[in-house]
Amino acid sequence: MRRKLHILVAAMAIDAFAPTPSSVRRRHPLYSKLPKRLRTSDLDSEGRCDEAGIVVKASPGKGFGAFAAKAFEEDITIADYVGEQLTQAEVDVRYKKSKMDWKDRLWRKSRQLKGITVSGDYIFRVEDDLYVDAEDPAFANWCRFINHSSDANLRVKSLAYSGYTQGPRVWFVSTRPIEAGEELCFDYGEEYWFEEDKPVA
Repeated sequence: MRRKLHILVAAMAIDAFAPTPSSVRRRHPLYSKLPKRLRTSDLDSEGRCDEAGIVVKASPGKGFGAFAAKAFEEDITIADYVGEQLTQAEVDVRYKKSKMDWKDRLWRKSRQLKGITVSGDYIFRVEDDLYVDAEDPAFANWCRFINHSSDANLRVKSLAYSGYTQGPRVWFVSTRPIEAGEELCFDYGEEYWFEEDKPVA
């Protein structure tokens, strides 16, 4: 009897850790609301930034996206893209793992433990040796959720130095009137995509 019980318990443990077949995997987003670990300091618990007039919520095929919570006129500044300032060497160490020392490996592990990705997908190149990295929500704002679209309603501008920010500045401007409820998007450009990528337009 005891042997049968051990075999049954072992079989249940194996089933619990077996991969889920693709036929029964989720077909909807894992989260309906923005998890706290992804929330930037300017967003409330519902993913809203009332000051900017936006809400971050699920975007079909794209994860999360930034949506207009009010109407915006054409040719106005929507917001600045905020993040850590990095050099090319720092980008290479962080995301291409070139010449990583123990401090870099420790940094990478700490990000993973906090549930923060280490993809390099949130980097904006201002000039050859100057980047703004919004991957870590602790250093970013809601603009990190602006997705790509070939039919964009925003365009991006950048300066290596701006008196407004006392450093590099990256900001978004509306290309047309935007209605409440529309997703805010800009065209990431050809250089962003890998050959195997299939961008959601």
